[in-house]
Amino acid sequence: MGTQEQPEGWRDESEERLRAFIENAPRKMWIARPDGTVEFFNREWRDYTGQSSAEDMLNWREAVHPADRPRLDEVRGRAVPLGQPYDVQVRLLRRSDGLHRWHIGRVSPVHLHGRLIAWIGAATDIDNRVRAEAALRESETNFRTMANAIPQLAWMRDPADYSIWYNQRWFDFTGTSMEQMQNDGWWTVIHPDHADPMLEAVTAARAEGRSWEYTAPLRRRDGVYRWHLFRAVPIRDETAGTITRWFGTSTDINEQREAQERQRLLTQEVSHRVKNSLALVAAQLSLQARASDNDDARNVLMDAYSRVLTIAGVHDHLWRQYDASFIDMSGFLHGLCRKLQETAPGHELSFTGDRVIVPTDQAVPIGLVVNELVTNALKYAYPGDRGGPIRVTLRRDGEDAMVLEVTDRGVGLPAGFDLTAPTKSLGMRLLVNTVRQINATVDAERLDPGTRFAVAIPVGR
Repeated sequence: MGTQEQPEGWRDESEERLRAFIENAPRKMWIARPDGTVEFFNREWRDYTGQSSAEDMLNWREAVHPADRPRLDEVRGRAVPLGQPYDVQVRLLRRSDGLHRWHIGRVSPVHLHGRLIAWIGAATDIDNRVRAEAALRESETNFRTMANAIPQLAWMRDPADYSIWYNQRWFDFTGTSMEQMQNDGWWTVIHPDHADPMLEAVTAARAEGRSWEYTAPLRRRDGVYRWHLFRAVPIRDETAGTITRWFGTSTDINEQREAQERQRLLTQEVSHRVKNSLALVAAQLSLQARASDNDDARNVLMDAYSRVLTIAGVHDHLWRQYDASFIDMSGFLHGLCRKLQETAPGHELSFTGDRVIVPTDQAVPIGLVVNELVTNALKYAYPGDRGGPIRVTLRRDGEDAMVLEVTDRGVGLPAGFDLTAPTKSLGMRLLVNTVRQINATVDAERLDPGTRFAVAIPVGR
């Protein structure tokens, strides 16, 4: 069955329709002859380039950026003789402002009955996309340059804790590859004794979406472990606020760690020697007190013995703990009360308290305050040989304060007792001055029976 011939007028009308479609298309289009010579540019092209005359048709390459013309000629030169479609990215001059904007041109051959009769092309403005991609590449390049230049090892992981990226310093230090770091591979370079506790801490922080830091030894490429401070922060989507990745650094702190360890050992050694020296002084005071026939002198010597023993107790506590810059007052006061109990077996001295951490230089005056209050209760609360209970308590009062109380059930305070009034008692003067030294306040309360001293102490940092 043959193909029916269409009337000549129908073909002319179809060609006019095609030209009308191309003329009014919302993108730059053109038709060229089989040899590639442009025959027609549509309105979008003419409005953009300002080329509208027949002469402009011949000089259409003037609209192409000079730097892009060789590439255009090369692509066209290969495709046109073979009758093959081609794509090419070039910058086209916008006549209205003289700017060149990136376009992608797509040109296809038109065949009729197996014969090439024309070329049809379209150019789409992709300038915004090209510039955005270039800006992104520049941003990524700048980021990688910066990340590789910083002295820390840097890395990124996704919300599921899979590796995304490590800087070159990480690979240089650990001797690993990106393939080895995928999934949970990075835990293999953490010291085995620290991997599980670190994983537990990191998992908890990630579940809460908060920044985290952890100190652990990291294995160097030669197998030596060096202490590193790991820090990571969540990167969130600006719109939804969800975490898109985690960015972290690992800083080598091995030298600082070793220096701190040497300082810790030195401080422990000094505290141990000071404790021994003070214990020797206390022993001498105790011997002199027992050898004295004068009751007043004996009491003075025993008071001095107790105070020196208290200071020695602080240093004894310090050299036994890891960090000598802070001290747990609950543990220290428990030990102090136990030693004071040994000097007064006829009384029942007890301690209860919250765990409160204070700087070491605050521990000595607090210990002296407890020593004076307890010693005072031992001397005066229960006259004669009668013994009784003395209770020491320590409790937190908010984040920045604590309250120390010493309570007895004895005869109570003498009439007219006033802490603010001048006194001949060395113990009371020492108490008031020590309380003032640590910016604390002390109150005395009469009970039925007994007395309660309450000392409000700000906690140092």
